[in-house]
Amino acid sequence: MTVPVKILSVLTGLSLAGSVQARIWTNDRGATVVAVLVAVRDAEVDLKLQDGRIVAVPKNVFSGADQAYILEWVKSGGTLPDTDVGAENPPAQGASGGRYVPLEPNWDAPWPERAAAPGYLLVKAVQETDELSVYETDHFVIESPGKLPETERMALARRFETILSALAAVPMNLAVARRPSRKYLVRVCFQEEDFNKAPGLRNGRLKFSPTSFTALLLRDKKGKPLKLDAVDPRFAVTHWVAQSMDLEHWLVDGFSAYMAFLPMEKEAMVFRKLPGRLAAMLPRAVRTGREPLPALADLLARDSVHSAAGHGLPSKGDASRYWADLLWTVYWCHLEGDGKAERLRRYLEAWDAEDVNGAHAVLLDGKAPEEVEREMAAAWKKLGVKLKFSPSAPPAANGKKTAEK
Repeated sequence: MTVPVKILSVLTGLSLAGSVQARIWTNDRGATVVAVLVAVRDAEVDLKLQDGRIVAVPKNVFSGADQAYILEWVKSGGTLPDTDVGAENPPAQGASGGRYVPLEPNWDAPWPERAAAPGYLLVKAVQETDELSVYETDHFVIESPGKLPETERMALARRFETILSALAAVPMNLAVARRPSRKYLVRVCFQEEDFNKAPGLRNGRLKFSPTSFTALLLRDKKGKPLKLDAVDPRFAVTHWVAQSMDLEHWLVDGFSAYMAFLPMEKEAMVFRKLPGRLAAMLPRAVRTGREPLPALADLLARDSVHSAAGHGLPSKGDASRYWADLLWTVYWCHLEGDGKAERLRRYLEAWDAEDVNGAHAVLLDGKAPEEVEREMAAAWKKLGVKLKFSPSAPPAANGKKTAEK
């Protein structure tokens, strides 16, 4: 029996596993499913789920890589084997039926000094035409409106894989980075009008969805390739990882800004001397205390469900919040205690255990938020930064307190 369904409900609500010919299917909003292709019609395909049901899904909602696979599958008469590494070893089934990836926590790992791309980087050409080219790495799908020269696609793949390697190495137990359950979509644009039509939040020549994909404009108005430095995706990929793990708003934004702030040396991200570098680059108004930062109590009370508007670079009106998120993240990573992020790790352990109140208690260490602000300001003062904080908003203005997850 073929059951017609909506693609979003299929890709987000069902637990699926694969056989040797299963693949990870991705829709245009980034949702994924592991299933076996069993039939193709003019406008639909049939996918076989783990429980044996066959669901009919419109072809036009799939990513370019999936649509290319469908065409090749038809040409092969239904005998085309899948080459999707992620589907060969699908995540194990959880007790509730949800997809679950067991990983040993890395809370006790040392903080990295630098993180580079994997020594061996495979970029697979799934399809190469003048209309649509699709390339895949271990963790990313790259779609381009034309062929990408080998040097350009390798550089692009290396940039994205380096970001994920760096996130996996950070001892914050970022399971989404350490073993992604799906591939992240990278859309390349050659024309500015195509880039403008792409959905997502804009930051220069880059757009991103908070949870699923990044779009990049890789050509100038004359059609010449741009250097990758002009389209830095570190904030976007970090935001995907952090928000996919349902971290608090301030840490999603602060850690995304932290990763985007890291210097690059020979295609490696360097974690050394972060506090001093940030202190030297702060806007004068923040560095001298002329522009106060939001109160810590307000930062922790901020709703973790957010729009991600204005991310990547601080816009006017959002600058103090941007710098507050980044300054607190760097403080708890490198300046608080012995500089090994012990408190941040314990906070994340409590958050991972769904103990919101306990997590905040770890950060405050039994102190009033104002006292923790003074300790943080004293640490930054040693680096020549004079921070000031706004008074916390009255309880009624704070809105609802952070609820238990």
